[in-house]
Amino acid sequence: MRHARFIRIEDQWNVIYLPERPNGFAVCLLGDNGMLVENGTSDWEHHPEKHRFIEGLLSRGYTLFTSSLFNQHWGSPRAFRLMEHLYHMVLKQEILNKKIHLFGERTGALVAMQWINTYPLQLRSCYLVNPCLSLHAYYEQEKENKFYYQRFLKEVEQAYGVPEHRINGEWMKSVSPVLKGSEIPPLSIHCHMLEKHFPLQQHSRPFLQQITDKRVLAHLRIHGKERSFYKAAQSAYPFFKKYESVL
Repeated sequence: MRHARFIRIEDQWNVIYLPERPNGFAVCLLGDNGMLVENGTSDWEHHPEKHRFIEGLLSRGYTLFTSSLFNQHWGSPRAFRLMEHLYHMVLKQEILNKKIHLFGERTGALVAMQWINTYPLQLRSCYLVNPCLSLHAYYEQEKENKFYYQRFLKEVEQAYGVPEHRINGEWMKSVSPVLKGSEIPPLSIHCHMLEKHFPLQQHSRPFLQQITDKRVLAHLRIHGKERSFYKAAQSAYPFFKKYESVL
């Protein structure tokens, strides 16, 4: 892709996509497990709908940055620290407003929640597609499928550096994101009706219930039977624009 700069941090490849005509704003792309960035390319470029989406952001002047996040990251603190490092590096290298937009897909939402808790005043907005918002809910769901359950435990053990015998329901509750402060950026959550990994009733709806008393600008949109990433993501263009009037 044109105007891409690849950087290695902690043995992980990261990429900054640069627009031809920068608008001064940046979007952090927080991908699902397995959304790889390699030297010279990334899965954001290979997936046709994701490629179309980031081309749309670039054409509107956004600077984009993303990372592999150690592959099967499951929203680990290690993955968050890597994005934190990349964020500071991008701000040093490019002329950008320090308040950024977050775009998270699936397990990328777990990293987004840590970002909101840590740097709420450096965020403009957060847009989520089919988000995983409770590791505990996913843990309970996967217990029904022994093969995938064992694989999930191994991935979490590696991501969090916690021995498997310590991973149980209580531990999963302790690492599931809870928004702590009162400074929460505007949220837009988009879910497909047929999403099976992180279904609406186990993730987005309970999460919105959690934040009802925080007076957050939160919007939930449920998409129909057609499972299109681009249709769920394209509303990010006007959503991001809406929260750029105040620098």
